[in-house]
Amino acid sequence: VFTLPKRPNGKFLFISAGSGITPSLSMTQYLFDRGQSPDICFINCAKRPSEIIARQQLESMASRLPGLKLNLVVEEDDPYQVWTGYRGQLNQIMLGLIAQDYLEREVYCCGPEPFMQAVRDMLNGLGFDMENYNQESFGAPVETAADVPEIDDVVPEETAAAEISFAASGVMAACTETDTVLAVAKASGLNIPSGCTFGICGTCKVKKTAGEVHMVHNGGISEEDVEAGYILACCSNPIGRVEVDI
Repeated sequence: VFTLPKRPNGKFLFISAGSGITPSLSMTQYLFDRGQSPDICFINCAKRPSEIIARQQLESMASRLPGLKLNLVVEEDDPYQVWTGYRGQLNQIMLGLIAQDYLEREVYCCGPEPFMQAVRDMLNGLGFDMENYNQESFGAPVETAADVPEIDDVVPEETAAAEISFAASGVMAACTETDTVLAVAKASGLNIPSGCTFGICGTCKVKKTAGEVHMVHNGGISEEDVEAGYILACCSNPIGRVEVDI
């Protein structure tokens, strides 16, 4: 059921990682072969440029199809080769630069589950209508739409009550799930150093000692720090009761 509409005349955003490029490549080739002018924003993420699957095929189609915008993202360069594309991991900032009209597009995403989870978190955080989101996992294909596993993502709700305990300051503050830890701290008269407020610079990194937050950052914190309990206050939403070492 991970297929294009019967009349594929809309605006598409294909997002993939590694071999998850396969269905995106197939759908792009189909739209190319129809001889029309589809509007495709194509994003593929790979470890390094040499690992981008079907790169020459994609570049060939993009050179002949003005409506195909090809965007390749790699984590690191290949030795002795020049790379002028995007570097790092796909994030909200990068997505906004690549596809400024992402809210108007139908998204098709395929890749490892952690990658797809990250993409869904980005889109949810950006206010994307998830009715226009489609994904395909690396597992066994489903035969009908009814067989598609339900996606149960954590999405902060404006009406859901939350609470943050600033342990070192002895301050307890009531809030909602859509408030950030940084905003609640400032409203409570506490100072957490901050900079970009977009989860890039890492200035607002603090230690979470209890509870759960929903954090969608843009590269400002390492996986090691996250595993150690650190969060970025500017992009962390409290889910229920949370305690931070401030």
